[in-house]
Amino acid sequence: MVPETPRFTGSTRSVVLASAVAAALLLWPGASRADTAADPVIAQRGTVILTAKDVEQLLAAVGPELRAQMKKDPRLLLQRVRERMLQLILLDQARAAKWDERPEVAYRAQVAKDGAIVESWVESKVALPPDYPDEEAIVKAYAANKSKLMLPRQYHLAQIMIAVPQGSSAATAAGAEKRAADLHRQLVDGHKDFAALARLNSDDKQTAENGGDLSWLGENVLVPELRQALSGLTNGAISQPVHTADGWHIFKVLGVKPAGVATLQEAHDALVRALRQERSVELQRQYVGKMLQQEPIRVDQVELWKETAK
Repeated sequence: MVPETPRFTGSTRSVVLASAVAAALLLWPGASRADTAADPVIAQRGTVILTAKDVEQLLAAVGPELRAQMKKDPRLLLQRVRERMLQLILLDQARAAKWDERPEVAYRAQVAKDGAIVESWVESKVALPPDYPDEEAIVKAYAANKSKLMLPRQYHLAQIMIAVPQGSSAATAAGAEKRAADLHRQLVDGHKDFAALARLNSDDKQTAENGGDLSWLGENVLVPELRQALSGLTNGAISQPVHTADGWHIFKVLGVKPAGVATLQEAHDALVRALRQERSVELQRQYVGKMLQQEPIRVDQVELWKETAK
């Protein structure tokens, strides 16, 4: 795990990337009635769906660095998918009410689209070399911000997940709960091997192949139900079955790290992202400043005040 991107002393952080992503997401046409014959459905709520091709677009829209982070940490991609689904659901409601046809809304959509295009254009004019920053700059940034690079308590977890899909019947939900309780008894009373049971029984097939291993997770990324279930558990302990929105989970604690200052190795990737973002913003400002210096923007303030007086 790496800490959150640090805030550098004396620098102003930018939301250029975040706003570009938000604008791109808001302007996508949506996937509420897509032909899914050759395009698997990734997420769905009623008639609103998100397909594999939509996820490909999502990854393409966020840029190479954030895309690499998502591929390295699937939880980031899961968060983006959920955010996009919420947007599509609300967008479906708005379009049904013809909200998008209102002149003021259409103008705001155009401004958002223009902003996304401009941001992408400027970023392309000041692209950073892939090897920026060098290791010396990373070490200096770590030394200057070490006290701020805090990591929360971390758990190395393995899980057995019993899925309860949305819309499941009461009988299905009760069966899943019974199955989770039975597996928990096998682990605690029968002393069964956790990894073996995970491979055979966990509905999270990606982690099941590795005996349910979730690797290291920061306490800050866990939903409240899981934080509560893990509180006080020590290395080797097995949790009670925990119910969440997607089903039942049984966890085994494979390791615990207390909260503390991140090492340089743990902070390395976050520092690189922060330094690249900071330098990119600086270069963008220089690019725009030079352009305006060559030919400033001229505003007829008299006419402008006339418009405000109408």
